[in-house]
Amino acid sequence: MVNVYYQKNIATTPRALRDTLLDHQNLSDFFNASFKVVQPEDDNEVSGGKGCVRAVTILGVCFKEQIVHADDQYIEYTVVGDFPVKQHTGVITFTAHENHTQVSYRITCCAPWYLPAWLLERLLQNDVEQCLNKLGARFDPC
Repeated sequence: MVNVYYQKNIATTPRALRDTLLDHQNLSDFFNASFKVVQPEDDNEVSGGKGCVRAVTILGVCFKEQIVHADDQYIEYTVVGDFPVKQHTGVITFTAHENHTQVSYRITCCAPWYLPAWLLERLLQNDVEQCLNKLGARFDPC
């Protein structure tokens, strides 16, 4: 099992972070991937939230992710199916403080047979750290 985790304090509100991370068309600002919505969110859910399915393309590999929960406390998504990794779940939590939000990002998954778990862990760790660092810079450019 691969398990990566990163935490960062970002100078904005949980709602602003939620809305930014659910703006799927612009997620390439934070990740080295492209995103395209292929199914909108369920009725009565926040824009881009629960039920939304996005096609993700990274390094020429395309797969789908589905948002399974989205509110001001956390966003959870899963990779649809078992490709390129198995049992992939990502959870991004938001904890409000007086003048910032503590953002925690955890990914768990199983590596495929052709990719060593340590290498997948390193790649995902770099992606998670890059995402939160770029997200932090968006709200606190100094």
